[in-house]
This record gives sequence, C-alpha cells and structure tokens, in this order.
Amino acid sequence: MMDTKQGQQDFFRALAAASLLIVDYDGTLAPFRVERMKARPYAGVLERLATIQSTPGSGFVVVSGRPAAEVARLMEPLAGFAIYGAHGLEVMEADGQLERPALDERDARALKTARGQLEDLGMTAALEEKAGGLALHWRDEEPHAAERMRALALRQWTPLLARSSLRILPFDGGLELRVTKPDKGDAVRAILAGLPAGGRAAYLGDDVTDEDAFRAMGESGAGLLGVLVREEWRETAARLWVRPPEGLLDFLDGWIEAARAEPTSEKPTGRR
Repeated sequence: MMDTKQGQQDFFRALAAASLLIVDYDGTLAPFRVERMKARPYAGVLERLATIQSTPGSGFVVVSGRPAAEVARLMEPLAGFAIYGAHGLEVMEADGQLERPALDERDARALKTARGQLEDLGMTAALEEKAGGLALHWRDEEPHAAERMRALALRQWTPLLARSSLRILPFDGGLELRVTKPDKGDAVRAILAGLPAGGRAAYLGDDVTDEDAFRAMGESGAGLLGVLVREEWRETAARLWVRPPEGLLDFLDGWIEAARAEPTSEKPTGRR
C-alpha cells in the first residue's frame, strides 16, 4: 500500500490520453442503505462522473453485485455508460442493451432449492434474487439476529455447493450464494481488453468481493490502479485507500483535472 496522496499524484501525472475509471456501486459511489433502492450516490458524485463522461479521452464503467438495471435507475439522470451487473454476469451496454447468458441447469436448480429453503424459514423479506445468485441481507438486524441468519443460511446452502458450481461469498451486511464465474475480476479483465494501447485505468471498490477486481488490476500490467474506498482500513490487494465521501470526491476531482490536461479523440467506453 503506497502513500495515498503521493500515489494519487503519481498516477494522475501519468494519466494517459485514453483512461477509464471502473467503479463499484454500493459502499463506493453510494452509502449502504437498509432500503436498497434508496442507496443513491453521495452528493457530488453524479456531477463528477458526468464531467468524466464528457471529457475527451476519459470515461467510466460500473461493476456491481447488483442487477445492472438497478444501478441504472439509481444513477439517473446520468446515462450512456456501461454497467457490469451481478459481478459481470449481466452486461448493460451504454445504449441500454442487456446481455445475460443462461445459467447452467445444476446451478439454476441449486439456487431454486436455496431460495425455497430460506422461504420455509421465513427469511424471504431479507432475500435479494439476482442473475446468478441470491443475497441474504441482515444490515438492519441486531447482532444476535444477524448471526442466527448467517448460521441458518450456511447450514442450508453449504450442502448445495457439492452438486453445483456455486460458492458462498460474505459481503458487508450479508451473505451471497452465487455462480463461481464470472466474478468482478473477470469483469475487469473483459473491460481492460477494450482499453486502447497505452491507456490507464483505476478500479474503485470497498468490499471483499472487490478483491478479485483489485487482483485483476494488479496482474494486468502497468498503468492500472486499485483503490480501496472505505471508512476503515482493511487488508487489501488495492494500492491506495481513500475514505468516502471526501476522499472519493477528491480522487474524482484529481481524475478530472488530469484527464482535461490530456485531450484525445479516442474515448474508452468499457465495452468488451
């Protein structure tokens, strides 16, 4: 982990003419909310992203565990950017076209079984169903209730792993049962494959599910930066750490200033 201020300055000084910002949504662009569709971006974020979007040679793409359509609604009125939803299982292009491959039959059966099990336990209200997975949320629960929900989910879900490709992933405020691939690292690799030669990119994320993306950035070559956006420090593969919302806004401002200093006609879009 490098010094955050110095690391940002070094990165922005070398920001290439074609540069792409890749961002997670919950916990990164927006604070967590118990009512998930009220998790709007921090004040000032959409305006800065709009500026990045309109700056020649610069662009952004969102990679989220949420369904892509949810991200699009929460970021209105901003539009015209690519979204990799459900950890990359869904891809919504800048024109709104959505791609979602069919699940393996074993995985689909296992997810249906998992949902039925938790419905029988009276936990339907805490379940989120998404492409390729189920998420159980306990952010608004007391610690003892959250631990009970976690234990019950693990007891029901763990046997399903042996007869499917599913895996169980903890996240901040819950537990997710989802397909093994793709993950956010796979999404990042697909995005970087479309980055023009010599382009630079940064990935901003907060959760343990973003570690796959941080590692993908680290293994994909020079000019790529992983940034942990989180109030409290934790061990991470990211190279920088900023606290939201002030540190996040400062980073976006630095990106804008550097991108405006490097005009170009080639604009990265985040498309594969």
